[in-house]
Amino acid sequence: MLGFGALLASLGGCSASDADLELVSQAQFADQFASAWCQSVAPCCAPAQIAYDSSTCQTRARDFATTLLANRVDADTSYSPRAGTQCLDRLAHALEACEIEDASSACGLIFVGRSSEGTPCDNGSECASGYCALGEAGLSGVCASSSYRAPRHGKLAEPCVGSCGVPGSFQCPTSLLPNSEGTTTYCYAEDGLYCTFDSDSFDALSCQPYAALGHACSEAEVRCIPGAFCSDGRCEAQRASGPCQQTPDQCEAHSYCDANQQCQAKKANGARCFSGEECSSSSCSSGGQSEGVCDSGNTLLRGACSGAL
Repeated sequence: MLGFGALLASLGGCSASDADLELVSQAQFADQFASAWCQSVAPCCAPAQIAYDSSTCQTRARDFATTLLANRVDADTSYSPRAGTQCLDRLAHALEACEIEDASSACGLIFVGRSSEGTPCDNGSECASGYCALGEAGLSGVCASSSYRAPRHGKLAEPCVGSCGVPGSFQCPTSLLPNSEGTTTYCYAEDGLYCTFDSDSFDALSCQPYAALGHACSEAEVRCIPGAFCSDGRCEAQRASGPCQQTPDQCEAHSYCDANQQCQAKKANGARCFSGEECSSSSCSSGGQSEGVCDSGNTLLRGACSGAL
């Protein structure tokens, strides 16, 4: 398994270190992918009381990687040893922190095409870098360098690529690929900003302020501060109980909108559920397909421990 130093090199986009890396060939990739996945995820399984069998994990992960290569490599698309080597490092790093969602996207850039940077593209496998960067509003793409960068906190009216920091939402990223304009700016809720279409230019995104309680809002253009929802054009505090026919956003962070369109307290682990929105942990073992139980956020981890990606 590769060391953390190689990961840092990939995050910084440093190609000078490539000569120091033992690049993983296409023939080696499936076996090394399985080893990186299963060895790294193993310590995450027991604390979560999830069964882990090394042999089963290795077999399933190897089969996944083998199938992935078989389905993607063709006359126009090839496997990149450099990207494959870096992806295994990112994969191991994410799993060592038990970040399963980050791990699932760690190897998204290992397939490359022939188009140089700046060439219009629809997906990364057309590009020599493996990365097709979308424009500010995600309307078009161009081949770009696959160099990860730390996100910056956006300021009012600055171009942006996303929002984060809202309670109950996804964690703010620690690294990301820039868009076609080279932007890695996020709008943070803690700064009172979110990323949205600019009111003067609907083909560009920029950081805009949340509307405070009692202030004017609209579902399409002006978003209310976290903990509030837009009701009849004004921001109103979310509620722990009561009706939610207008929108599920009427329910506060510790509640959910049930089938009768009433805000109910989120359920504890072990309670029956159909989706993670019903659970305090935001995780339901059903995966939305049938009735399951609220768990400790282990739905993805359970699959990861078995090698199912």
